[in-house]
Amino acid sequence: MKKYLFLDIDGVLNTHRSLFSKYAEHYNIPYTVDDFSEKYWNCMDGTNPLLMEKIEEVRDSGKYSLPEVNMWDFPFDKICINFCNKIIKENNAELIIISSWRLGRDLEELQQLMDDHGILGKVIGRTGHNETRALDIYEWIEHYQGKYDSIIESICILDDDHDYDIDYMFYEFTVKHMTSIRNGLLEKHIKEAKEVFNKPFDINKIVKE
Repeated sequence: MKKYLFLDIDGVLNTHRSLFSKYAEHYNIPYTVDDFSEKYWNCMDGTNPLLMEKIEEVRDSGKYSLPEVNMWDFPFDKICINFCNKIIKENNAELIIISSWRLGRDLEELQQLMDDHGILGKVIGRTGHNETRALDIYEWIEHYQGKYDSIIESICILDDDHDYDIDYMFYEFTVKHMTSIRNGLLEKHIKEAKEVFNKPFDINKIVKE
């Protein structure tokens, strides 16, 4: 039975840790992984305030240009990528990209994006752009099953904003407690993803709203 991982990127594979560590490196400011540990998640930007103070001081000084950070060159979090790869490998999952990163990119470009950042797995699809991401996912599954005359029986959705416009239709199939760009994917989500994948899935039982 094939398993299908609906993958978001921002807040899942991109975090404050990856963003502000890039700034620190760009400004030659020493930092450690501990600067982004859980004890700072309630702080501004989820980062050690002392490190942020140094970053702001150098940034405001005008001594350095800003590091390149945009939709096409945003730092991915290596720790989160490692956890994502474990989810993909342990479940032999194929990828459907639901992130805004899908916009303006075809499947080949999305696959290249995954490859460039060391993310395992084959990208077999990307969702459309409806009123909600739940509808995007629903319509992708309907289209895929019709096109290939096959039944999708196992899915898992990784999206830090799942409670906003996915859970109302796919609550049982989203990994929970991943609600902040401060941390992204955590090690505990590997087990949670497997539990979601093991739930029987039937698109006919999903109420389309």
